[in-house]
Amino acid sequence: MKRIIFSILMLVAANLVYGQHTLSGRIIDKADSKPLTNASIVILNQDSIMQQFTRADEDGKFSFKSLMDTSYLLIVSYPKYELISKKIKLEGSSSTLAPIALSSQANLIEEVVIQQRLPIRIKGDTLEYDAGSFETEKNAKLEDLLRRLPGLSVSGDGKITANGKSVSKVLIDGEEFFGYDPKIAIRNIRADAVDKVQVYEKKSKQAELTGIDDGVREVTVNAVLKEEARKGIFGNAEVLAGTSDLYTGSLFAAKFNKTERIGITANTNNMGAGMGREGGLRMNSQITGNPRSTSVGTNYENQFFQKKVNFNGNYNFNNNSNNNASESYNQQILTGNVIQESWSKAATENSSDAHGLRSDIRYRIDSTSNMEVNIGANFAKNYSSNTSFSETKNNTQGNVSDLDDNTVTNGDTRSNDIRLNYRKRLNKRGSSLNFHFNNSYNKNDSESIVKQTANFYTKDSVSVINQQRINNTHSNNISGQIQYSDRISNKINYSLGYNISNSTNKTELKSFERGDGSMPPVLDILYSQDQETININHGMVANLNYFVEKLSINLSNRTTFKDQSLTDGYRNIDLDRTFWDNDINMNVNYRLSNRKNVALFYQNNYNIPTFGQLQPLQPQTNPLFIQLGNPDLKRSNNNSFRLNYHTMSLLKGTSWNMNADIAFTTDPIVNQQTIDTAGVTTSSYINVNGKSSWRAGVNTNFSKPVFDKNTQFNVFGSLNYNNGFTYIKYGPDIKTQQYELNDLQTTSLSTGFGLNEQNSKGLDYDFSWRVSVDNQRNSLQKNYNYTAFNTSGSGFFKYFLPKKFNVSSNINYSLDGPTKFYKKSLHQFYVNAEISKKLLSNESLTASIKGFDIFNTFNNINRSSSETGFSQSSQQILTRYILVGLKWDFNKNLGKKKEG
Repeated sequence: MKRIIFSILMLVAANLVYGQHTLSGRIIDKADSKPLTNASIVILNQDSIMQQFTRADEDGKFSFKSLMDTSYLLIVSYPKYELISKKIKLEGSSSTLAPIALSSQANLIEEVVIQQRLPIRIKGDTLEYDAGSFETEKNAKLEDLLRRLPGLSVSGDGKITANGKSVSKVLIDGEEFFGYDPKIAIRNIRADAVDKVQVYEKKSKQAELTGIDDGVREVTVNAVLKEEARKGIFGNAEVLAGTSDLYTGSLFAAKFNKTERIGITANTNNMGAGMGREGGLRMNSQITGNPRSTSVGTNYENQFFQKKVNFNGNYNFNNNSNNNASESYNQQILTGNVIQESWSKAATENSSDAHGLRSDIRYRIDSTSNMEVNIGANFAKNYSSNTSFSETKNNTQGNVSDLDDNTVTNGDTRSNDIRLNYRKRLNKRGSSLNFHFNNSYNKNDSESIVKQTANFYTKDSVSVINQQRINNTHSNNISGQIQYSDRISNKINYSLGYNISNSTNKTELKSFERGDGSMPPVLDILYSQDQETININHGMVANLNYFVEKLSINLSNRTTFKDQSLTDGYRNIDLDRTFWDNDINMNVNYRLSNRKNVALFYQNNYNIPTFGQLQPLQPQTNPLFIQLGNPDLKRSNNNSFRLNYHTMSLLKGTSWNMNADIAFTTDPIVNQQTIDTAGVTTSSYINVNGKSSWRAGVNTNFSKPVFDKNTQFNVFGSLNYNNGFTYIKYGPDIKTQQYELNDLQTTSLSTGFGLNEQNSKGLDYDFSWRVSVDNQRNSLQKNYNYTAFNTSGSGFFKYFLPKKFNVSSNINYSLDGPTKFYKKSLHQFYVNAEISKKLLSNESLTASIKGFDIFNTFNNINRSSSETGFSQSSQQILTRYILVGLKWDFNKNLGKKKEG
């Protein structure tokens, strides 16, 4: 009996000794990971009886001692924060919990609200807008809806930006609709047919095919249609006529039947191609030259064979013509305090007939494999005529040269391409094989009649050219890639691939001196070319991805061996060069919370010299310009870093986006120019050894609702810097002179704000103002360094009147401050206005009268600058005119729910 009692006592003692357990952990704020001092932590047993209680110290840390090896319920609380409870099971002598993050009640409410039907939701990396929460006019289009969404803006010419980033793709239910022109979709899809608008970033098509993350992100807008809007007929027709014999007529019609979608579009006008919705007040709407444009397009999409095959195809035809007149003035900085000036006048005429055909076919072969085929073809006939006269002088010689040029060209271009991508999943773990093939062919045939007369005043000589130039160019590119992907674990996957490509280009340019017609044409080798280039690449691809709940890391590398060969029969050139190219990319994305995200990108690659930069001798195009290559060029190296931070509060409606980048190129390939006293420029290329060209910038924007959350306020700013190099040599004895290096540095600081309220009631407005300071410095002639002040503003206002009348106006102003070259500021101001009335009971017919540049104040002068030059130009434009029009929106069944 004593032994039994002794054994029981020993077991109890052992349990007391070995069952005692220590538990520790840390309490932090989920939003910023700061410690929550004095947070309450309670331990309950399985019967919900409290065992121990403690509070977190200054670092948020806590600990419990003398716990048994069993299961407990841990409860953590903190004033104005959420209550967290979690089950834990203790084994061994001690345990350390991962940091326990608590959300504040404000953030907690916001995250709960996200799950409800609210105007904006976050789904992973996708920002989703509930279209029904943003009111639009009756018969409004997707473009009008996008303008009402916080963080999105649409310019007058249809360019979309989302949180400061340019949108590159617009999809309808995840598919392209008239893919050759995304503006057709946003300007014709009805706003009341849209259920949701999704905004997200995806890798570039090239990155998806090659497996190399090039750091490029395509911002995509996807409009998800309502279920009842996937069947019906809709469209619009518009006719406008105006002063100066202006006219335009457009038609769009579409039929949706679940998976089948048919669309047609047509337009004819004498206002210019690309005007989109002619008369749109948000555009400058100046009419350049005397344009004529006719276009027709169609799009068809459907699914076949039990939805295994998805087909999307489109065709478009464009007939465009124009004639115009222009003038330009240019100042170029040379060495030795010389400023070279040139004036030119030109009259141009051009026309083209172009056909385009494209189809995308996706075939789901079975549950483990699919194939995608893209086929495209284009054909165009082109005509151009250019008559110009230019003269050059400088501040030391006076008149240097002039050139009278008359060139007429007729040509045909043809191209076709096919892309095939096949994917096969090998097992349930996720192993897959990807095969990609691409072939593209281009052919360009043209014939030109060229008449040029150049006067060289310093040499007292004249050069006369009267030639027939026949050009036949064709290229064929074939590439293929095979890639294997697999998982190492649930968090890590990788891919390995090999690619090969062959690109061949053949150019045969024959330039014949026409003479006076008494003698047969003579081939002029100086202006002719018989060139063939072959580029063969072999590459290896490696890609590694790491994913956890909040963190994703992508590391990729592509190593390519390039073999470039070039021959020119007319110049006895046989050039063969080889290069190694290495492209390293890293992308780190960390989601701080449901509303905060930070991303870091890094890329290292090389600039490989092109054939045009390598070829020693190239055919001239006129007597005043000679282009040479440099067969001794070496590759230059690029390094770039980019940081992005984005945060938004759905409850408060605020958002902040910041992008910072810095990049530099070592031993950059730059232009090298020799300008003699006769005015002849010889251009070539050279590495700037031991130096780097830089680019750096910071861009940020912040938006929040104001005035009872009816108006969106946006403030933005940017600071950008870049520099570039150019070698220049000028003088009478250029053979003995040395090149001088010009280092051009440009710095720009800008800031501005915007106010936007669009609810289709009372007054809608979209106003923005920007100010900037630009500083430009060159090392050749520092007395021309300058700092200029610029500012610009624009406002679009629309007032909704009784009786279905609307009054709209667009006001624009800009000022470019004076520089050392331009002593006077450049002012730009114009006002457009419109009065419209909706007719019929369903408001489907709209009558309008629109006036453009009503005060006739549009300034027809443009200024620009380059590494060594400053330019000012003007051209023939029509800015002041009036349009009267009717627009009819029709809709049969689309978006209408069936009764009962």
